[in-house]
Formats: sequence, C-alpha cells, structure tokens
Amino acid sequence: MIPVSSATVRTPRISVVIPTYNRAHYLPLAIDSVLQQTCADVELIVVDDGSTDDTRERLTAYRDRVTYIATRNLGAGHARNVGMRAARGQYLAFLDSDDLFYPYMLEVESTLLDLYPDVAMVYAETSAFDDGEFFDRFHLQTYHHSAYRNPQVTYDRLFDRSVQLGDVSALRDLLAHEDPTLLERRAYFGNIFSRYLENIVVFQNNMLMRREVVATVGVRKERVKYYEELDYILRITRRHRVCFVDVPTYKLRYHDGQISTTSRKDGRYVWLRKQQELLHVVKEHAVEDAAYYQEHRVRIDRHLAHLHRAVAVPLMLADGPARRGRTYARRARKYLARAARYGYPHRGLWLMTFTPGVVRRFGVSLVEYARLWSHRWAAWSERRAA
Repeated sequence: MIPVSSATVRTPRISVVIPTYNRAHYLPLAIDSVLQQTCADVELIVVDDGSTDDTRERLTAYRDRVTYIATRNLGAGHARNVGMRAARGQYLAFLDSDDLFYPYMLEVESTLLDLYPDVAMVYAETSAFDDGEFFDRFHLQTYHHSAYRNPQVTYDRLFDRSVQLGDVSALRDLLAHEDPTLLERRAYFGNIFSRYLENIVVFQNNMLMRREVVATVGVRKERVKYYEELDYILRITRRHRVCFVDVPTYKLRYHDGQISTTSRKDGRYVWLRKQQELLHVVKEHAVEDAAYYQEHRVRIDRHLAHLHRAVAVPLMLADGPARRGRTYARRARKYLARAARYGYPHRGLWLMTFTPGVVRRFGVSLVEYARLWSHRWAAWSERRAA
C-alpha cells in the first residue's frame, strides 16, 4: 500500500474508513458527509482499491483533511483491513464510497458507546435513495424484508432491553434539533448472534465499533466477496453485546453499479454466487462451536436446509445451452439432496431437475411465485391474529 497524504498526526476519537473502487463521481459526496459531522475529532481514511478512474485527482482538494492510501485491486475486504490497520481512533466506522452519513451519525452512535461500556458495537436504521426522486427514510425492514416479514422478528424479540431516546440526556438536544419525533424512538441492547445467524437483521454499513473489538475478532476475511460484513459481524455478535438505535444514521444509494446488484446482465449469476456464499458463511458459524450446534441443532438444520434450497433454485433457473443446463440441474440435485439430509426434502423441485430446461425453468418459477405469496399470506394472517 502507498500512503499518499495524511491529514493529521494527533490521536483521533473516531476513525472513518472509506474503501473505494472507481467511484470518483460519488466519493467527494461521501467524504463531505464525514467532514460535516456534528462531532469533531474525526479521522478520515480513504483506501483506494486500485481505481482506474480519476479518484486520486478528485481527492486533491481534501489533501489536508483526508488520509489517502492506494493499494492494488484486491477487493473491499482487503481495503477495509488496510483501513483498520491504519486507523488510530477509539471508535471505528466504515462508509461505502457511494453512500452518505447523516450529519449526526457519529455523534449519536459514539455517545451510546460512551454511555454503555458493555456494548461493543452500535448500528442503526438507514435511509435509501437513488439518483432520481426515490427516498425512503426508514428503510431497514424493507432492505432486509426476507427477515422482517416474519412477525416473530421484532426489535423487542431480538434484544433483551431498550431505552427511549428522549430519556438519554446526552442525545436529547441533538435529536430534538434534528427531528423531535426521533426522541420517541428507542435504542435496543442485547446478544443477537443466534437470531442474526438465521435472519440478516443488521444493516451492516452504519456500524460503529470499539477499537478493542478488532483485537478479539481479528481482521476481515478478504476472500469473502458478498457477505464479508455478515461474516465479520457474526464474529462480533458471537462474543459481544450490541446496540441498535432506531434512528436513520446512514443513506444507502441504489444504482446499477453496485457490486451485489442482481439487476445487471449477469444478475442471475450474482444471485447464485450470493446464495452459495451465504450458505458457506452461515454453515461455518453454525458448526464452529460443536456444543452450540448440538444445543440448537433442530433450528440450525432447518435453516441450513433452507439455504441449500436457496442455492438450488438459481441453478435450476439458469438458461443457456442445453448441456450447461443439465450440468446446473445435476448440481441443483446435490444441494436438494443435502437439504433432504437435514430433514427437509423438496421432492417436487428434485423431480424438476430431470425435466428439459424450458419446463424446469417454468415449473420452478411457478413454485417460487406460489411460495412467495404463501409467505406473504402467512405473515399477514399472523399479524392480523396478533
């Protein structure tokens, strides 16, 4: 890595790391959202993951306020590790270079870490927007809709205690100035590893963690592409209590160039890769502790069966030459066989793997459509009954 410039030599309270790759047109906005925070004493580190655009030139104007580190193109996990090693702050945050912080983000989350020393990490609500007119202020449950559509997944069930933000005197004036209705929302505290293993309920981008956490959980796994942050936060939540503050502190930008988007031409391939990686990450954490696995085996086996099925579906929907389709169908059968070994056979899908590609894709599409509406109906019925 090549440190190009350093904004300061003092020890900061908070370090913010922005990993970036060919986001020169968005990066200055991300940087400004950090420099305009309501709290001072913030160190900002930009790790350029081998950009080929004019990222370096765009940062000239920030030379005295930003530490810029250039590396080879080795991925976001590597860039975050480089930033973590360079960071000197008491608390550590990350910002994707196409997203933004709310001006009060660091003050709200660092204050909660100050007040609750048993908490290792704070994360929060998030907003979403695009380059058009779309804006969704409270977006977390939409972003993780597959988890939160389950009526059993609520903040009160995820966490063991909470406090109304209006009762947190250190935050009262700040939130009242921003929006008085935020004082009615809550901060939640607890151990969420088991819930998080089954449901992705954490918005991972806007976390602020204690520097000591890095020493206990280690660096990020650089070979994990799509779920590197899931893996890292599972490692944190296995060992530590965390806090969720029900106030949006982060603005997530939707655009076609996002690394994990499935709307591109290669979207179905990205979908498959994401499902395979999610299965690998969850399985690794589920069986890491043999005693934990035995204690929760029924629940974990059910979830692993679901994840094996989730890999089989995009394999069965893949189009292309007939020979390739047959190869994908054989691979799908293997994943469905593993789901059956966990106690959850999907005989209809398994039989479809033997059908011609057109028939297979049509049949799987119908099954998935019916399954989606069945989940929605069940969730609606349970909420209505409650």
